[in-house]
Amino acid sequence: MKKIINRLLLLSLAILVGILIFTDIPLLSPFTENELSSFLLKKTSTQKKIYGFLPYWNINKVTLQEELTHLAYFSLSINSDGSFKTHQGSNLEPGFNKLQSGKFSELIEPIDNSKIKTNIVLSLFSNKDIKLFLASEEAQAKFLNSLDSLLLAHPFSGVNIDIEYDGEASQELRDQYTEFIKKTSLHLQSKYKNMELSVDMYAAAASKNMIWDVSEIHPFVSYIIVMAYDFHRSSSAQAGPVAPLFNKENSWKESIHSYLKDFAKKVPTKKILLGIPFYGYEWQTTTREPQSFTYPQSGSTASYQRIKELLEKKSELKIQEHWDKNALEPYLTYEEDNKIFTVYYENAESITYKLDYVNQLNLAGIAIWSLGYEGNSRDLWDVIQQSLLHEPTTNSIVQ
Repeated sequence: MKKIINRLLLLSLAILVGILIFTDIPLLSPFTENELSSFLLKKTSTQKKIYGFLPYWNINKVTLQEELTHLAYFSLSINSDGSFKTHQGSNLEPGFNKLQSGKFSELIEPIDNSKIKTNIVLSLFSNKDIKLFLASEEAQAKFLNSLDSLLLAHPFSGVNIDIEYDGEASQELRDQYTEFIKKTSLHLQSKYKNMELSVDMYAAAASKNMIWDVSEIHPFVSYIIVMAYDFHRSSSAQAGPVAPLFNKENSWKESIHSYLKDFAKKVPTKKILLGIPFYGYEWQTTTREPQSFTYPQSGSTASYQRIKELLEKKSELKIQEHWDKNALEPYLTYEEDNKIFTVYYENAESITYKLDYVNQLNLAGIAIWSLGYEGNSRDLWDVIQQSLLHEPTTNSIVQ
C-alpha cells in the first residue's frame, strides 16, 4: 500500500510540474486553479470505457475479458473508390477473409450485447488513396452504401474510422476529411439507433497540422481515440520507450503528456480515449546503455506475452531489468548468441501510471492496442480493473 501511495504522489507531482512547464492555462479545464491541487490527488468515480482493438491476426488466440466495454474488429480496408477491399492479389484480403469466415461471429456469440459494444474498424493508410477517396463524392457515396451492406450483414453497434495520413496535410485535405466524418456521422444517425462513431488520431494530431482538424471533428463523433504509442518504433535508430508519459531531456521531446495537453484544449475530455499499448519493441543494440543505437532492420514487436517468456529465462539470457523514471516505463537488456538486445515495453506498473493519468485528466477511458498481445496473463487486466473499474471481477468471458 505504501508503494502505491508513493507512486500516486510521484505521478501527481510530475503532472503538476508538467502543467506548470508546458501550459499557459490549466490543463485540467474546466477545473479552477483552487480545485487543481485536490484534483491531482484523487481519482474520478465515473466508470471508464475499455475499448479493445482485436486485429484479425490475433483472433484465434485472444481471451476476451470482462472489463471490456467495446470490442473493435481490425479491420476492413477501404479502397480509393469507396468499396471495401476483398482481395489482395489472387488471395482474399486477410481482414475481410477472417470476418467473412465467421471466426469473429463465433468469438462474440457468448457476449452479452448490452454489456459490450462491438465495433468495426474501417482503415485506409495510403496517402495517395486517401487523397483520391476524400476528393471524390462518388467514392464516399459508395463507401456509405458499402457500410450499410456491412451493417446489415453483421450486428456491429459502432464504427471506427482509422484513416492515417502520413505527415502534414493541406487545409483542403483537412477540410475534406472533416466533411467526410460529418457526412458519415449524419448518415449513421439518420439510419441507425445508438450507432457510435469514433475516429483514431495520432498523438500529435492536436499539436500539428495533420489530416485531423480536431476542434471541427469532435462534435460529430462519440470518441476520439488518441494513438499514444509508437513514439519509438521497430525502425528507430535508437532504442526507447513506446509510450513515454513525460519528456526526457536530451533524449526524446515528445510524450503522452506533451500532446494530451493540446487535446484537452480542443476536445471535451469525456470524448478522449487514451491509446494504451500491450506491446513494446525489441532491437539488437550496440550496448546495454539506455537509448543505445540499434542495428538496422533488427527491430520487432515485443508483445507482453513475449516479455513474460523472456523473463522466464532471466538467468540464461543474462537479463538486466531497468526503469525509466521519465517515461515511467520499464526496459530490459539481454544477451543471446553473443549479441545484445534491448526491449522497451509496458508492464502492470507502467500501465497503472497511464491509468492514473486517465483518471486525473478525467478522460473517457482507454483504447488497447491490441487484444491478444497479453497472452493468457491477467497482469495488465488486473490493474485496469483496479484503476478504472470499481466492481471486482475474476473471470474472463471467453476462454
